[in-house]
Amino acid sequence: MRHDCGMTSARPRIEWMDVIKATAVIVIVVSHAVDLLAPVAAGQPAQTVWQMFMTILEPMRMPLFFMISGMLAASALNRPWNKVRRRTWGMAYLYVLWSVIFFAVVACYVRAPFVEQLLTYGKLILVAGNGYWYLYALVIYFCLVKVTQRWPIWILFSIAIVLSLMKEPILTLNREHLLGTGSGSMFVKVLINLVFYLIGIHFKAIIERIAASATWPRIIGIAAALTLIGFWRYNTPWSWEQSVLPASLLYIVLAVMLASTLVVLPKVRSYGIVIGRETLPIFVVQFPFMLILQQVFKNDYSFYNNQWFIAIFPIAFLAFDIVFALFLFRITKNNVGRYLFEVPHWVARDERSMPQVVDSEFSK
Repeated sequence: MRHDCGMTSARPRIEWMDVIKATAVIVIVVSHAVDLLAPVAAGQPAQTVWQMFMTILEPMRMPLFFMISGMLAASALNRPWNKVRRRTWGMAYLYVLWSVIFFAVVACYVRAPFVEQLLTYGKLILVAGNGYWYLYALVIYFCLVKVTQRWPIWILFSIAIVLSLMKEPILTLNREHLLGTGSGSMFVKVLINLVFYLIGIHFKAIIERIAASATWPRIIGIAAALTLIGFWRYNTPWSWEQSVLPASLLYIVLAVMLASTLVVLPKVRSYGIVIGRETLPIFVVQFPFMLILQQVFKNDYSFYNNQWFIAIFPIAFLAFDIVFALFLFRITKNNVGRYLFEVPHWVARDERSMPQVVDSEFSK
């Protein structure tokens, strides 16, 4: 059973949030597929078009996810800790589970002593050193907000804004003095995206008013502005590590207006239901396959001489990921395999009467 996220109208609010989640996860998977080709396909016309398109959409990907997550976590803030294990231990369980699966695949391709690999992977899990940092961040964010819920809102919100605006110096500090490149950058993403979770958890009423104020002239105007910003960023490499907070805020406004406007269409509602309510499988399944493909591409450069392959690959991978992930989700729903996407009762034992699939949190 699905419930409203504390908003005034249950069905429409759930539906437009599902549309936003569906769009965000699609952009995330496509952008990762484009990045997979980047090392060897850079400069190819098709790759250039994809990179430009992804640069335009970059400020929307994770901010939308975190905003929706914050909105749907708000009702849990006033519950005691033993009643929110699904958002703490449950999310940590899924993060560790899929990180272990990913690193098991990595171990098949990396030739190193077992103990050395184990220590390395243990460190990476602790510092969000893989693509599952989104799940890691949800644990950190919820615990942080709950611990500080008696503080004035502006204190934590101001800190989050500063962290987001200081993306470039934080990245530099991390590379030169802290965790280094690669894994450390994921932890930086955890820091700079906190502000969007806080927006969702504290400013739901404002988001609702934005949805109510949607008009096509506003939607088209904001979309045009964001497109120009994206083209500018693509052509100014020095800006790539700078904060995109203003653009991300505009994307939140655009996404809320557009989704709440289009959700009245049956096909858009179906899109939100099919994709938006099952984002967890789609999100987690992509990374092991990307690692495998990365190794395949390293050994066969013929792929990158084919413009059609470069043009079609991101869409083909997205389609494969969605179909496989949803298939895997459905065939494991009624057997022990469900614990790939579901929190076991021993982890969240206080919520046995509640569905434990993570995506169910986005409909509460």
